[in-house]
Amino acid sequence: MYAIFTPMHFVGMAGNPRRYSDFTNIEYLAGLMPVHKFMTHAAYFTAAVQILFLINLFWSMWKGPKAPMNPWNSTSLEWTIPSPPPFDNFAGVHPVVNHGPYEYSVPGAPNDFIMQTDPPSVHSGD
Repeated sequence: MYAIFTPMHFVGMAGNPRRYSDFTNIEYLAGLMPVHKFMTHAAYFTAAVQILFLINLFWSMWKGPKAPMNPWNSTSLEWTIPSPPPFDNFAGVHPVVNHGPYEYSVPGAPNDFIMQTDPPSVHSGD
């Protein structure tokens, strides 16, 4: 995006008029033609990358593996609910919070972290 729009500011400051369909017959703009070609190539490249992004998006949606319930191994409450979440987030069961939201690198924990809803006996210091 910077390769497209930053040169547009440059050609605008150089006196390039807007909304002209053809710049080749204007003599004082002849020196800006390489910049216009660069912007065009940058726009084509950006469009091609967006097409690759869309292919990857739809391929991942249809053929890719499903993410686990807590793919980031986060310890906070939002990763204890199913996806998509129920209407009231916790399906009528209010979670009991026994730990803080950032319980990582806990000695003796089976996963090196403790979820907020794990019982206090998981951590030897509780």
